Amino acid sequence: MTEQDPLPQEESEELTIRGEIATSSVPELLRSVLGSGETGILTFRKDDVTKKIFLQGGRVVYASSTNPDERLGENLLVKGKITARQYVEASKLIRPGRRLGAILVELGALEPEELIPAVENHAKEILMDLFTWTTGDYELVMKEPDANLVTLNISTQNLIAEGIRRCRSWSQISRGLGDIETVLVPTGSTDVLYKLELAEEEQEILSHVNGRSTVEQICQMSYLTHFETCRILWAFQLLGVVRRGQEGEVATAGEGAREREREWDLEEIVEKFNQMFGRIYTFLRGRLGDEVDAFMDQAMEEVARQYGTLFDGVDLKNYGRADFEQMLANVADLPPDQRKSLMVAGLNELVFIIQLAIRTKRGQQEEAVISGIIKEGFRRLGAA
Repeated sequence: MTEQDPLPQEESEELTIRGEIATSSVPELLRSVLGSGETGILTFRKDDVTKKIFLQGGRVVYASSTNPDERLGENLLVKGKITARQYVEASKLIRPGRRLGAILVELGALEPEELIPAVENHAKEILMDLFTWTTGDYELVMKEPDANLVTLNISTQNLIAEGIRRCRSWSQISRGLGDIETVLVPTGSTDVLYKLELAEEEQEILSHVNGRSTVEQICQMSYLTHFETCRILWAFQLLGVVRRGQEGEVATAGEGAREREREWDLEEIVEKFNQMFGRIYTFLRGRLGDEVDAFMDQAMEEVARQYGTLFDGVDLKNYGRADFEQMLANVADLPPDQRKSLMVAGLNELVFIIQLAIRTKRGQQEEAVISGIIKEGFRRLGAA
């Protein structure tokens, strides 16, 4: 990934590593140096722009850029934190040893307690743009940062996750994630998960990483595009939340493998139903507000009269999604074919009950919308 360059004699105590972004993406490089607990300055150069990341014990503590539009004053001006007049007056007072942030506080343009958050936000903006770079050079110099440097407290895991969300390069994602036939396995790294601030769709994708589904299969179950899904999976892999399954780990011989395949097929069917229920839930929430949960509860009570065991402990309050794992556990004692037929029949009945309730309680206009959602849902189910 990198190579060590020979150094002049006077710099022999400082280890320097250089390379190109094209062969090691910014997220991968940053994760590597932070994971090894490095202290030093990581410099990136592209065209006439230079960005520096200051590292202390595997943490990002500061960032700077030579891009005039990425200076602290410009950042505050763009965000409406200071006025143009305040920016001009403060800029005139900048001298060696006098930083813009401190000057803005002295002038009353910023409150003292606003300075550190403003500098942290500024550093993050510099880094977020850096994550979009696909070309350029980098250099890591192992040395202690300037003692006078403002030390920030930036979450490394969330920094990398947010940066990857900005990535638009499929070549970087596919190279990092691997083949679409790759089976991903959860690592059980709860410490990392606890620190991450995941969006709802990211949590949903993570739930499909079960040690038997391939990247392609997870993409097919996801609400998002395949590009977005792969980008999220790459972030999880880079952060150590998931890993590639080892050869023979997920592909075992005999009935055990066939059983897992049948379970995945059933999970895909339930996912298509859940996509239908989710669209219905979203539409009804726009009409009913918080009362949508009561509406869904009533539908579940109706279907439970006939399929009580299947739906025991299951509701549609989670954005209209029925818990597949709970339903599977409820019918675990049945043979695989009977599980599938019972689950499909129960979910079909639930669709009919919801449609009937809309027809009798909400009127023709809303029924027409729901019927359209159901029709499209069954079209997608046709291949399942």
